[in-house]
Amino acid sequence: MSHARDALGRLKAGITLVPRAFDQLSKSPSQRAAAQLETMFQGIRIPSATDLEALRKRMQAVFTGGDKVPITRRELRNAVWILWNGSPQGAAIPGLMEAMIGAASASPRLIRAMIEAWLRDYAADSGVAREGGLAIRRLLRASQDALLQRWQEADRDFAIFDASKGVPRIAKALLSGRQEVGQIWMAIGLDDSFRATGGYMRAVLSELLAMLPAVLRGSDARVMLDRSLAVLAPDDKLRFGQEMRGAVGRGLLGAWLDAGRAPDAALRDPVRDFLLRHLGDPRTRAPNWTPVGDTATALMRRWLARASLDAFFDLIDEYALDHQWRYRKAFWSAYLERGAIEDAWLALGYRVGSAARAVRDLAGAHGRLEGGGVQGNQSVLLMHIGPLVVCEWSHNGKLRAWPRDWANAPALHRQTYARDDLVSKGLPFPPSPETGVGGSADGMGLVHRGSDNGVWQGSAAELIARKARITLTRSNWMPT
Repeated sequence: MSHARDALGRLKAGITLVPRAFDQLSKSPSQRAAAQLETMFQGIRIPSATDLEALRKRMQAVFTGGDKVPITRRELRNAVWILWNGSPQGAAIPGLMEAMIGAASASPRLIRAMIEAWLRDYAADSGVAREGGLAIRRLLRASQDALLQRWQEADRDFAIFDASKGVPRIAKALLSGRQEVGQIWMAIGLDDSFRATGGYMRAVLSELLAMLPAVLRGSDARVMLDRSLAVLAPDDKLRFGQEMRGAVGRGLLGAWLDAGRAPDAALRDPVRDFLLRHLGDPRTRAPNWTPVGDTATALMRRWLARASLDAFFDLIDEYALDHQWRYRKAFWSAYLERGAIEDAWLALGYRVGSAARAVRDLAGAHGRLEGGGVQGNQSVLLMHIGPLVVCEWSHNGKLRAWPRDWANAPALHRQTYARDDLVSKGLPFPPSPETGVGGSADGMGLVHRGSDNGVWQGSAAELIARKARITLTRSNWMPT
């Protein structure tokens, strides 16, 4: 403590030797107001990282008694930018924060600089940052400066500088408040581009994302989802880019990771579309999804499988003229609803591919059928069901299945497929256990015969039950 007191004494003595930084009594009120407004709008000037590190060493030396040269007003003003970052944080240097508060009590300009630095460098796990916020709050309460009124109101309405209360209060207001999202940003000063990229904004977004899974199960889920998407991606650009991908993916998908009731399309589709735009398709942009985690990524893949399945049968309905389509749709939809289809991918003939651009849910995520033996209006649906790769053709194509680890099993997510990639020998299909007929022993595919009586369906269901341990019965997969 004696070192800190000595340093404070030297600080006060040093400041008397230079023009007084924070005493503007020699100026008229109009001159002072003009100077304050000029300062407010001329932008934030931060010393270089090299200069700040040199300043950190200097402050540490002064306040521990190792440097006897008095601190200048400019050094003290610049020191706000080391208070809550680096090592050691300036606010943790004994005596520096007390000196800063003493100088700021006579300088609204310095208070404003402290606010900017605190919002930029705030970290939720930093004790000195929380203490710094409370110190700023006390300075604001004691100040009569008109240019600080906005921050005084933000602290009064949202407790912004009491981070233990302010961060969750702001996050809750963004999700469910009466004000529009943009109005809230203005009220708390985070509408500014500099502040919108700082640590405090990160903390607010992290808190909001932590709240999302619970609110998306509530009665006002759609309203809160729309507000949260406006917060996360203003102007359709994700805040903090790659840095927030993991938290954004987990927050938006977290409501449905407990294997409970699936979301309605009114919630699922905007979440899915938002994640596709900002994280990409996990089937083709897997590295983007690594920070999201396996469980949430698997859910997203199942949602995309649904989109692929729906698109496949829409295209069959338009192009294949296949009377069996409703039986196939009912069969595979039953496995989709059970969560058995982990992933799905479409390969489309050139005529279908052209039309598929109009299928919004595919968002361009499909392969192409090329080469001989393929009709331009054919399409193929590839699925992962447990350890199996399943290939379903439109028109009169056969159903095939392979273990995933077989060398000739077709891979999902490729951009192009030839016919030979999709018709190689696979697993035999057993007869339907219910009728004792059907099946295909040669491994060359199962004909969709006897749809009305569940013949091929019973055979396919038996293979899936044996290999994937997923059992569905006639009552599950026959259309009503």
